[in-house]
Amino acid sequence: MLDTKVILTFFGGVNEVGGNKILLEDLIYDVKILLDFGINIKSLNDNYEENQEPSNINELISLGILPDMRLTGLENLYCETNKKYTYLIENQSSNVDGIFISHPHKDHFLGLSFINRSIPIYTGQFTKKIISAYSKSSKSSIMNNFKGINWNLFRTGDIINIKGLEIIPVHVDHSIPAAYGFIIKSSAGIIVYTGDFRFHGPLSSMTNDFFNKIEEIVECFSQLETKTSFTNKDYSYKIKLLICEGTHFHKAFIESENEVFGNLEQLFYDNPFDFAMVKYDRLDWDRFRTFSSIAKKYGWYFIISEKDAYFYYLLNKDEIYETMKDPNILNEDHILILTKGKVKYRWQEKIRQAMYKNNKGDRFLRYEDLNNLNGKFFYYITTSPRDVLNRFNSKLNGVFISSSVDPYTEEFIDNHKTLSYIFNQYGIPAYRIHASGHIMPHHLINFINKINPEYVIPVHTDHPEFFKRFFNTSALTIFLPNKYDSFEM
Repeated sequence: MLDTKVILTFFGGVNEVGGNKILLEDLIYDVKILLDFGINIKSLNDNYEENQEPSNINELISLGILPDMRLTGLENLYCETNKKYTYLIENQSSNVDGIFISHPHKDHFLGLSFINRSIPIYTGQFTKKIISAYSKSSKSSIMNNFKGINWNLFRTGDIINIKGLEIIPVHVDHSIPAAYGFIIKSSAGIIVYTGDFRFHGPLSSMTNDFFNKIEEIVECFSQLETKTSFTNKDYSYKIKLLICEGTHFHKAFIESENEVFGNLEQLFYDNPFDFAMVKYDRLDWDRFRTFSSIAKKYGWYFIISEKDAYFYYLLNKDEIYETMKDPNILNEDHILILTKGKVKYRWQEKIRQAMYKNNKGDRFLRYEDLNNLNGKFFYYITTSPRDVLNRFNSKLNGVFISSSVDPYTEEFIDNHKTLSYIFNQYGIPAYRIHASGHIMPHHLINFINKINPEYVIPVHTDHPEFFKRFFNTSALTIFLPNKYDSFEM
């Protein structure tokens, strides 16, 4: 370790999809940061039933879902809470200088519920807004506890300097808004962390911005070496390390968000159905917009729960991002909100107040109203569909449309095969119409070849060995870590 300047240790996201937690230690700058702090949703669902949660943080540590602090070299990473989810120990000093959250999918941020509140959390302005909206529209629990977090917000192109270590966030396209990749100027060279990204989405230009920024920084160092007496070869104009997601590197479909809309149009142009049960990730704004647009175009209602309505209402309120104003919960009269009795939660009270204040109270409906709707409708599934289906008029013909982009980022009820089996029992055919939130193999290969890093470490993939097989004749070196393994630069 005599010449070691940077050490990366992988606490999650290796040999698995989701749960990214990567420690970057720069020994020259004396800095420790974490890239993402998510929870692997599949592991969580494998160990807990629906609506069941761990009783304490030690359960998650013993299951390997959260890192064991004794194996990390980190001090006071976590903050214990009592049964009311308030902090028993506050403002402990920690040797962690910051945690950088790439985007607001649970497999990248959910572990923040347990983080010591003295540790700065760096994320995009709208990333934080989505996390807050998710938290406010769900009940408080050990897994939904973001009170007191020390947020430090950035925008694309900002330079975050932590004791000399520079981190540059740049937006990328993903299946959720407010996703970022990071370009890190370390004492051992340039490190690029992609987070989750793609080139086939509606905002692929943002991923191109990320790629262009990488090239721009490399060119700056190249010119610096050429025009000055700069001789630190560790800061060469070659990217030292690329930490790259590889979710679908081994297989994929040619797809796009435009294709999703076109396929739905084809289905609904001349359809025999009275209703459609739809499933997608609530955080996927593109998918919400697509279904709402199809419903509006063909004169269908779009039915969502009060919780979902409040979540979307919170995102609509942002005045900076135009893309989050459409669909607008208050203005779109084809969007109906299904109520469940009296107010029990703060978010129920908030969305009801907002709707009635804007004279939109007639858009609330009860379960018993579903069979009396004057028209066809979409119904957005958030729980098991059996209870709802048992209330429907048996004369109604339905269809199930699964558009879950990333099942490893979602709630418990997300399995396409399980849902299809349930619907088949009711004589309801199942369709799968979706576009992945993750980069396709040919795009990923071109991205890696153009960046031409010295080392590549694949994360967020069940098939990391595929990188070695594909690039076996390449000059770049593939490193495949296991959990708690380290990589020295």
